Amino acid sequence: MRGSGKTAVGRILAQKLGRELVEMDELIVRKAGMSISKIVAQRGWERFRDLEEEVTAEVARRDDIINATGGGVVVREQNITKLKQNGLVVWLTANVDTLSKRIGEDDSRPLLKGKTQQEDIEITLAERQPLYRKAADITIDTEDKTPEAVAELITNTKICCLIGDPVEHSLSPLIHNAAYKALGIDYAYITFRTSDIGRAIETIRERDIRGASVTTPHKVNALPYLDRLDPTAEAIGAVNTIVNDDGVLTGYNTDGDAALKALEEVTDLGGKRVVLIGSGGAALAIAAALKANGAKLVILNRDEAKARQLANRVEAKDAGDLSKISLVTKADILINATTVGMSPETKETIVPREFLHDQLTVFDIVYNPKETRLLREARARGCAIVYGYKMLLHQAARQFELFTGHPAPLEVMESTLIKALGGG
Repeated sequence: MRGSGKTAVGRILAQKLGRELVEMDELIVRKAGMSISKIVAQRGWERFRDLEEEVTAEVARRDDIINATGGGVVVREQNITKLKQNGLVVWLTANVDTLSKRIGEDDSRPLLKGKTQQEDIEITLAERQPLYRKAADITIDTEDKTPEAVAELITNTKICCLIGDPVEHSLSPLIHNAAYKALGIDYAYITFRTSDIGRAIETIRERDIRGASVTTPHKVNALPYLDRLDPTAEAIGAVNTIVNDDGVLTGYNTDGDAALKALEEVTDLGGKRVVLIGSGGAALAIAAALKANGAKLVILNRDEAKARQLANRVEAKDAGDLSKISLVTKADILINATTVGMSPETKETIVPREFLHDQLTVFDIVYNPKETRLLREARARGCAIVYGYKMLLHQAARQFELFTGHPAPLEVMESTLIKALGGG
C-alpha cells in the first residue's frame, strides 16, 4: 500500500546490503511515457495492470536488487509467482489513519471515483489484505517505527528455504512459517525453484540463508556441493536438509526417522515383516531406517532391477517387481513409497484391495490427498492406517529444530497441515 514506507525502507536496505533500489512504478511510468494518473485516465486500470505485469516479469529476473513494488501488484497472482521465484516478498503494514497521514496530499495515484483519500485507502486495504497476507514471506508492522527500525527488522530475519523443481505444490512454507509465528522468532521460509542445484547451494552460502529443505530432483545431486554430511545422510547417500553454520554447509536426511515416528504412533516395528514399494530417495531413507530397527524387509518396485539394487544396498530379505505383490498377504506392514495415488491421480492405487488384511498396518507416504485410495481401501478392509502427512510433519519438525535450535511446536504444525489438506 502507498504510505507503508516501502521506498524509504527500500533505500536504507539498498544502502545496507549494497544493492540497487528498483521502484516499479517509476519503470512503469518510463515504459508508458506518462504518469500513472494519465495512464489510468487515458487507457484505464486494466492497461496499467498489463504494464505492471510486464515490468514485474522484467524485474523478477534481476539479481541483487531491492524491489519496491506498487501496492496493487498482488491483484494478479502471476506477479507474485514471478517475484517469489527469485526473491523474498515483504509486506509492510500500517493502519488506515497512519497510511492516510503518510500519504498526505500526494495525488500521483487516482482515487476511487467519488471517494475521499481516507475512504479510498479503507476500501483498497480491505480488498487487498487477504492477497497481501497470502503473498508475504515476511510481515512487518511499521506502526510507530522509523524506516531505519523497519529495515533492521528485515535484515535480522533469518531465511530458510525449499529448493527443488517443482516447488509450487509444497506445503512446507505453510508449516514452517506457522511454527515461526507460534514461537515469535524472526525466521521466514520461502521456496526457491531451481534446476541448477550448484548455483542454489552457493546462493545459500553467499546470502547466509540459515537452512534449506531439499526435494526432488536434488536429494542426491546436492551432495558434492556440501562441506559435510551427518552419518545418516552419508549412509543413505541423499539429503533432504541443509544447515548453514557461518558458511559451513551440513547435509542431513530426516526422511527415515520421520517415517519411523509416523509408524510408531500406530505399531511397533521390531521384527515386523514389511513390504516396501518404491526405489526412490524416500524409499531408500525409509528402508535404511527400517533395517536399522530390526524389520524384516521386502522391497518391490515396477522396475525389478531398481528394487534389487535398493535391497542389496540395505540388505533387505527379498526384492522383486510387482508380480510379487501377493507377499503383502503375509506382511505386518505395507508402505507405499511411490507417488501412485497422489493428486490429481487420486483414483490410482498400487496394491489391489484383495491383498489387504485386518492384521496389516498400511502406510502411504503420499500426503495429498490426505486419505488416498490405498488408505481408504485399507481402512475398509480393517487395516490400521498411517497418513502420509505424518511423515511430512515429523520431517518438517526435525528440520525446524535443526534450523532454529528450538523444539518444534508440533501441534501448531500439524493443525496447519491438516487445514491445508482440507481438514480431513
